[in-house]
Amino acid sequence: MTYYNILGHHTVVINTQKVASELLDRRGAKYQDRPRFVLFEELGWGLTLTFLPFGNRFKLHRSSLQTNFTKSSVVNYQPIQEDEVRKAVARLLDKPDNSEFIMRRFATAVVLRIGFGVNIESDDDPYIRISADAGAATGEGGDPGASLVDHMPILRHVPSFLNFSVPLRHARRMRWAIKRLHDVPFAAVMKEFHAGKANPSFAHTLLTKYHDNEKKGVENKLEIRDIQGMSAAVFIAGSNTTLATLRVALFNLINNLHVLEKARNELDRVVGHDRLPSLADRPKLKYLEYIVEETTRWRPLSPVGIPHKSIEDDIYEGMYIPKGTLVYYNTYAFSKDASVYQDPDKFEPERFIPVKEGGRGEPYLSGPFGFGRRICVGRHLAHASVVSMLATIISTMDISAPLGKDGKPTKQVLECSTGLSSHPADFEMTFAPRSEKAVALLREAAQGSE
Repeated sequence: MTYYNILGHHTVVINTQKVASELLDRRGAKYQDRPRFVLFEELGWGLTLTFLPFGNRFKLHRSSLQTNFTKSSVVNYQPIQEDEVRKAVARLLDKPDNSEFIMRRFATAVVLRIGFGVNIESDDDPYIRISADAGAATGEGGDPGASLVDHMPILRHVPSFLNFSVPLRHARRMRWAIKRLHDVPFAAVMKEFHAGKANPSFAHTLLTKYHDNEKKGVENKLEIRDIQGMSAAVFIAGSNTTLATLRVALFNLINNLHVLEKARNELDRVVGHDRLPSLADRPKLKYLEYIVEETTRWRPLSPVGIPHKSIEDDIYEGMYIPKGTLVYYNTYAFSKDASVYQDPDKFEPERFIPVKEGGRGEPYLSGPFGFGRRICVGRHLAHASVVSMLATIISTMDISAPLGKDGKPTKQVLECSTGLSSHPADFEMTFAPRSEKAVALLREAAQGSE
């Protein structure tokens, strides 16, 4: 642990999983608050679970989201995920050079259908652009709670011509993107809901309960703006996390062809060649699960996490942590801890194979989705989307880095943005169908999709 006093604010950075688990998980009740994120207020984030301080509204938001996105609840969304996966991979047959856009369309389509009951019908659908713009706004805005305006809120009132803060300039410039994210899909579902045409969705469920309570004269603990904020959180968190994780995974597969081959052998053994993989196969795809876990370890998408804030004094191994301390967890440092992970810079899914099966039994990384009462409620949904997409791509497509003039695969470099959620920059890769059978299965699935 390291301690800083930043403009009078007590700040602690946790650098090992052991300490993070002790403080933020086991003692999580003491660290379940959040500091005020002034920069993200300027960016336009309103009533969003991620940023809400501890209190009744936080509990209501978390309860509503948890009910719909528990590990058992997300099973209900598997038909949507598999449908969108198969349509996306079928598109790769026709546009293999457009993989970045196809992956974004897929990630956006899944959360739109689940969150709002809205279907993406074409590549020109405005919701894809809304997702991309909001992702850029959050992914390039700096680390949460770390800007000068977060520590000196009065600076938010500085006029633009005197504003020297890069993060604050970015927030003001991109505020429109977060506003569209909140307003456009919610306005669409509200219109269809009142017309009696809305498809089943997370927003539809909450709106139905809200209006049923109004008719019965029962007090609504959640306001319409709460429902709007929660729905927007599902949209941005689900689409960005899924897309970024997929890109990091694919980058590592084309740079570690032995890993790709091992995953393909597992899929061929479990699924065969006469059907497409499904999430029902997941319990038998252990190596594929290790690939996803290694992806989140190798490059955590939130390297320093979103800070917690202590709500009472605490003492850890003789160190006094006063009430109101900001607590960051350095997930990047966790992932590179050589005392936990052998060759931590190496992409090696085998590291997680249990000792009893002949492996090293290294632990899954703690922290990519947060800790304690602040852990991301959508993690199970995002994980399932990534597993489904990777399984289908590996089963049906040959993927690799493009060949150079020497006939060898070109070296690809992964660069990621910094901010609330880190996103990989584009890199080059090629897609080609494995067989005519694979093409036929994908075409048939895409034609028969919803």
